[in-house]
Amino acid sequence: MDDSTAIPLVLSGEISSGVEQSPDQFVADLYAVHANSLHRYLLLTGSRPADADELLQDAFLRLFRCLREGEQVEKPKAWLIRTLQNLRTDRARRESGHLSLMGNVVQRGQLAWTTRTLSPEEAMLDHERFDRLQRAMGSLTERQHQYVLMRSEGMTLREIAAMHGVTVQSVAETCARAIERLGKLTHE
Repeated sequence: MDDSTAIPLVLSGEISSGVEQSPDQFVADLYAVHANSLHRYLLLTGSRPADADELLQDAFLRLFRCLREGEQVEKPKAWLIRTLQNLRTDRARRESGHLSLMGNVVQRGQLAWTTRTLSPEEAMLDHERFDRLQRAMGSLTERQHQYVLMRSEGMTLREIAAMHGVTVQSVAETCARAIERLGKLTHE
């Protein structure tokens, strides 16, 4: 690859600041840093594992194409999350003719905890808590649902606000309403 395709890498320290890289190396570095957390995000927001793999591949391919065409991407992780959401929405519309916002929120097989060491009574209570949480998550608006999951992935209010083009205050208020609703619905 010649020097004319090298792009300046200025990412607020995400990978390395002030270094010029080719688009393919830049995307490869981003993939190494963010692929696992983005894959988890897709699973937590209702994608099947095979779909999550395909969506992730498509998003990184789109990023590569944008960079090759000379576009600037200031916040690559936010750009990738927004692209993943758009790709998933497009796929859902194509497959079903309409968008189901909450569908299958989180499946038991994807949860990090297990009930193997619990007594049968504790396991039953655990399943009931999970079912209440799943129903509560399903009752949130799409935006509330996304913000809560992004916060659970460790994103800051500022990062979420920048990604969605809203104020930090708006994200904070949306998260507060979502948490209040989850609290009410899970403690019935």
